[in-house]
Amino acid sequence: MTAQPTVPAPLASRPARPAAARPVPWRFPDVHRAELANGLTLHTCDRPGQEVLSIEIVVSVPLTLEPRELEGITGITARALAEGTPALPALDFIQELEHCGATLGAGAEHAGLRVTLDVPGSLAERALRLVIAALREPLLPHRAIGRLAKSQAAAHRRHLAEPERRASLEIHRALFDARDRRSRPALGDAETVLRVDRDAVAAFHARYVRPGATTVVVAGDLARFGVDPMLHRVLGDWDGDPYTPQVPPTPSIPHVPAVVLVDRPGAVQTRLVLGRVAPGSASPSWDAMLIGNHCLGGSINARLDRVLREGKGYTYGFHSRLVSVVDHSLAVVTGAVETSVTGAALTDIEEILRTIAQEDITACEHRAALAQIVDAAPLRYLVPADVAEEITLLVLDGRDPATLTEVFPHAAAVTAAEASAALRSAFPPRSVATVAVGCAARIEHELRERFDVPVTVLR
Repeated sequence: MTAQPTVPAPLASRPARPAAARPVPWRFPDVHRAELANGLTLHTCDRPGQEVLSIEIVVSVPLTLEPRELEGITGITARALAEGTPALPALDFIQELEHCGATLGAGAEHAGLRVTLDVPGSLAERALRLVIAALREPLLPHRAIGRLAKSQAAAHRRHLAEPERRASLEIHRALFDARDRRSRPALGDAETVLRVDRDAVAAFHARYVRPGATTVVVAGDLARFGVDPMLHRVLGDWDGDPYTPQVPPTPSIPHVPAVVLVDRPGAVQTRLVLGRVAPGSASPSWDAMLIGNHCLGGSINARLDRVLREGKGYTYGFHSRLVSVVDHSLAVVTGAVETSVTGAALTDIEEILRTIAQEDITACEHRAALAQIVDAAPLRYLVPADVAEEITLLVLDGRDPATLTEVFPHAAAVTAAEASAALRSAFPPRSVATVAVGCAARIEHELRERFDVPVTVLR
């Protein structure tokens, strides 16, 4: 007898699959502000579970305060802090930091002097005391200052030889008035830094490095490591007279587009930078500008790369970015192309900017930008160093870090039309300065034919 196959019972009806909902915009963690009796400002951000504390120290000494003949002295002063204190010379100072498992970085930006310290939370007090001792009373050895000045001068010469760095230097020079400190390298040039000696650094430090001009940013597990009382212990006894520097007025921004060609005989590529001065991060349109910029050239799927790299094969990558400078930002389009297609690439870039001036970004581009800027935000701030840096950037821009909690919900509400309008204001066609670093023998004639303004050739 053959067995009859069994027929499965009908499955009960299943509920409909739920639709995926858009995630709620992530909020930056709360930033708490305090001011000590000596005038020093604290910004702390709790990141529970993190073993490392990230500490940023900003001294508000804008580069406009540097003597013109000693430009670069702020950077040398910052780097000289690692040379130790009268009680702890350089090698001992560095060894002590290494015993704490700490890393120390120091430098200068247009808004001020900046020191970065990353250290395990259990050893944070010991490491921070070392750094604050160097800020209060640095040793500043004569030989070390001379070495730092020579090193900084050599770095400037090296930057002049690197096409990308040279193009960056020239776009600043083209966009800002010659009297504007932002038109010149933040670390000075080879001539000015070699004039900096120990006496000049000591005088500069004594005049500007004070607790009242200092902001300390800390991100990490605040409760576990008792960070708040530790900061008051270490920073509270730093004495110094209050001092408000008189920052000279900023010259007006020129609006005449410039074209600069830096000759690199025989170069097989041309480094291009097109840019203009745009509103700074304090502008109400800043979030919309970031979203619009992402669609123009802020990712590998943006318009510049789609046309110049994927479509034409002119470049390994072409991008746009918004670079913060004091009170403003620079909206720049940059990349390197093969020398023979320099003119064709400029034509395509101009066409992309012209299209943006006439049409809004697409809904697909808008969604991709929000996904990268808003939805992926939690991934960008997994470690305290990234959290502390974001807070520090607002301090350098003169903004209140407490506003960070609303940044991403506000960005999520930016429409495609708003992002398009902000992008048009940042990158208007034919209103940008152009810098080309490449072989003048092959591209100079083409540049002169293309532009209505004179082409400045630097040989």
